[in-house]
Amino acid sequence: MAKSAVNIGIIGTGGISNVHADACAHNPRARVVALADVNVDTARGFAERHRLDVPVFGDFAELIALDAVDAVIIGTSNDAHMPIAIAAAQARKHILCEKPLAVDVDSAVEMVEAAKRARVRAMVGYSKRFFDQIRFLKHFLTTEDLGRIFHVRAFYLQSWLCDPTAPRYWRLERSKTGSGVLGDLGSHITDLAQFLVGDIVRVQGLLRTFTSKRPAPGNPSKMLPVDVDDAVVFGAEFACGALGQFEASRNATGHGDHWAIEVNAEKGAVRFDKDQGRVQLLLREGPARHAGWVDLSVPHAFHTSSNEFHTEVSHFVDCILNRKKPEPDFAEGLKVERVLEGVIKSSATGTAVVVGR
Repeated sequence: MAKSAVNIGIIGTGGISNVHADACAHNPRARVVALADVNVDTARGFAERHRLDVPVFGDFAELIALDAVDAVIIGTSNDAHMPIAIAAAQARKHILCEKPLAVDVDSAVEMVEAAKRARVRAMVGYSKRFFDQIRFLKHFLTTEDLGRIFHVRAFYLQSWLCDPTAPRYWRLERSKTGSGVLGDLGSHITDLAQFLVGDIVRVQGLLRTFTSKRPAPGNPSKMLPVDVDDAVVFGAEFACGALGQFEASRNATGHGDHWAIEVNAEKGAVRFDKDQGRVQLLLREGPARHAGWVDLSVPHAFHTSSNEFHTEVSHFVDCILNRKKPEPDFAEGLKVERVLEGVIKSSATGTAVVVGR
């Protein structure tokens, strides 16, 4: 008899895992059956908040060894993604790993190969794809002919690092995260752009750290170095010939969590702004050319949930139960890693870099 639900173990019980636990709670085909965190007390508190009466482990290997676990959700710091994902794949557990996939390309390659060898469903958590409007925008660009694409521009802006007294935590340590805002926010808009338009083949970028020292968590008198980027801008060339312009910052005063993407093409343009919540279209030809930017109604077929994480987990579970390829999978996550690596190299050398070289 085919399984009707997926038993999930959550590894890492920090902030992002709260939304995954909530998504599982809202999905009748997903059951959280175990938790793991290097800080067992943190995991126990997590279990209590989410009303989960499940085993709690301090070692992820113990969770992965459970026969009852079908799949894992990895919500740890980036440096732990690779060892956990490889161990899970070897144990034939399906994987939903938070983004970015890894701290570097080599680690991402190992993760892709491990998942391929094990033939498990391996998905990376680029949750912005699961906005109803983005799914509709992808359909629109695929089915409607806007002609040759000229430009893609995207930004992702936050402001929580404007305050120099904000403490340093793991996202500000290169050894744990790989890069700063580039991997944190820039990876999201890179994935969106490649999802909508196709592969990026060349980049030229600039990384900047505005605050080089920050207080230690819980000890404001002790200052610790910050060795990752606070902001990034980069240009890109797509395989289709389009040019891309990207900006990501955690020092963007006045922005809580604001991202948008726009595509300019021969016959018109489309855009989505998360704060406005609208897909908009502008046409250069026909009677509608006089209207300027107009709102496009998202068809009912694209309405899933008001919460992108609910839709993301639902897709992951559906792919496991129905043996489908998840999107984005680890291979697509690797494509993003190659772009990020190119931007880092470009900033260091001051020259354009061919992606993947």
